[in-house]
Amino acid sequence: MPTWSGFLQPPIAPFEMMSMKINLAESDLLTGLVNLEVTIRHPFPGKTIFRGFDVRGIIMADGDQVAKYDPNLTFNSPTGTHMINPDGFTRWWNQVEFTSFGTIFGYTEGHLANPGFTSTSTLNPYKIFAEGLEPAQPYYQLSPDKHFTFPTIDGVFSRIYKMQFDATQSMIYRFKYAVDASWMLPDPAYAPEFPVEAFPLDAHCREPYMVRILEYEEIPYYVDEWVSGGDLIFQLNIGIWGVTGGNVLDHISHVWLESPTLFDVPIDVRDTMEFIESPHDTQATFRISIEDMLPDGLDGQQMLVTVETPYTYEPNIQGDPSMFVWPDGYLSAHYLTEVPITNLTPQGDYAYCYFIPDWCATMRYQCASDSQNQLLWTNIMTQNIDGYYNDFTHVQSWEGKSNVWNQNSDALADTCASLGYSFERTYNDYFDPMDSRVIIVVLWASQGGYLDPPFTEDEANQMLSFIENGGILFFMCESSANLDPDGLTELFDWLGMLMEYGGGATPEYQDGWTSNITWHWLTEDVEVFHYYTCGQWLTEDPHVLTLVATEFDEKAVLMYPLPLE
Repeated sequence: MPTWSGFLQPPIAPFEMMSMKINLAESDLLTGLVNLEVTIRHPFPGKTIFRGFDVRGIIMADGDQVAKYDPNLTFNSPTGTHMINPDGFTRWWNQVEFTSFGTIFGYTEGHLANPGFTSTSTLNPYKIFAEGLEPAQPYYQLSPDKHFTFPTIDGVFSRIYKMQFDATQSMIYRFKYAVDASWMLPDPAYAPEFPVEAFPLDAHCREPYMVRILEYEEIPYYVDEWVSGGDLIFQLNIGIWGVTGGNVLDHISHVWLESPTLFDVPIDVRDTMEFIESPHDTQATFRISIEDMLPDGLDGQQMLVTVETPYTYEPNIQGDPSMFVWPDGYLSAHYLTEVPITNLTPQGDYAYCYFIPDWCATMRYQCASDSQNQLLWTNIMTQNIDGYYNDFTHVQSWEGKSNVWNQNSDALADTCASLGYSFERTYNDYFDPMDSRVIIVVLWASQGGYLDPPFTEDEANQMLSFIENGGILFFMCESSANLDPDGLTELFDWLGMLMEYGGGATPEYQDGWTSNITWHWLTEDVEVFHYYTCGQWLTEDPHVLTLVATEFDEKAVLMYPLPLE
């Protein structure tokens, strides 16, 4: 596994075999966001014996995070210079450890790198360059049957690097780079073309070629510095050349997980991973579960996955390997990711109220027929929440303090029927849970009239008791023309909410769709939301979770946390 860097530039090459182009339309240079198209030409064009495998373009920056399992590993923090779309992370050719500088097995200075900067990171992101892989295409979409090969004929390939440079540095666009390639002599019987099948599997990289999180099944939560936790469950895909039948565990010794914030000590999950499937003969997918997370915020919660082999970094080469300097550690493949965090607790610490600023988006087919709005309501209404009211299957739209009898509610009624729930619009003057699982509290009156009678403190206490005991509570309003916010302030105060209705959105009536859907288990499979711009809820509470937001910044569905006793 040599570095190609020296072969890609003069004096070894007749001209620069690597180039970089900034896509200005996709970049914001003032903030350090750079969309970079990197192109690599094979350094030995036409010499088919030198077909490359697993060619990786590595970017090196600042190592401002230190690994816990191996303190020799340093990597980029979420606030420092980092790659937004890495294919993976590798230790190969970092400037700190591969100090046989200028050799085939050492760091070689690239002509396009910043000459006044020394990279301190030993674990760095890379992009795969291979035949059949488009510049912006995710590398895992390329079939492993293609062997991630870099031929010498028509061997010119480009990849898109989305880089976020640290804008606080005086030398903002600072980085080093290396180009890594694997190779072994092919079977001479295939001369002179030397197709892919002429090369042994040992021509590939020895460490896993793929370490990838497929999906998160459960994520931790963070409400504030006192309320956080939850479990982390995700699916991990590992690919190793030479594996047959998905038996990747036979080729790895450890799978280490660690995080600067989520959990205290590194965890080896190799022997506890649950096998799910083998999507390719060289791959296996596992389910990994970790309990009792400790996130310290909603963003920046990094996790490092290290898949360790029994081998070292010393290549199998002829001659005296002592001529070169190798890292002291086991050959590994890595993936550094930011774990998504929700501010919704699964149960116990907080209950939630839902705020919906549009009748037709929920109740009638005018909006619901051509969108996934009803899917969102289904996800919310079918939550399994501990408490007395969780056992009921009745949905009540309480309209006794409003004047909305002429409004259609057929969409939600049909959704309830499809779930086996009963649905009823009630008009009594007082709040009555009446064995309901869900209560929709209608807050608006026709043509801006006052709610009559007004809400009482006793009703607010009954609402709190309802959600504390497994009930699901919605507040619904309509356009600013149909709502007088007087009288709501007291209700929100009694409920302990920093919430008020902010009036009409701009434009006041706009029919539209949004795909700005917050990732959350309640929005599973919801990709589009149909709305009318009718009004806005305003909140000063940073814990409020917006599930849907429109292009006009109208919060279509809000979840407001209420602390439980």
